[in-house]
Amino acid sequence: MRRRLLQFGVFAGLCNFLAFWVAAVYLGGDAVNGKALEGHYFLSSHGRLTEVGSNVFTYSRCHVFSIVITHPLAMVCAFLLNRDRSK
Repeated sequence: MRRRLLQFGVFAGLCNFLAFWVAAVYLGGDAVNGKALEGHYFLSSHGRLTEVGSNVFTYSRCHVFSIVITHPLAMVCAFLLNRDRSK
């Protein structure tokens, strides 16, 4: 059971990162690097700004923050899986 949960943690983290990357490429960037000015919302990628609606900006910002949680979680799960295999 422990091994399955750790595998799921790695898989979920990788899937979330892949979904973030695909969304950022499709939308033209992410909200953390973008900005909101006077009711206009911009995503940014490599210095290029793309104007989007407030809902897309909010989605992108939440997805970036979810990466902050799931990416380290996936790394910890991968480390524990590797440690368990070594035993």
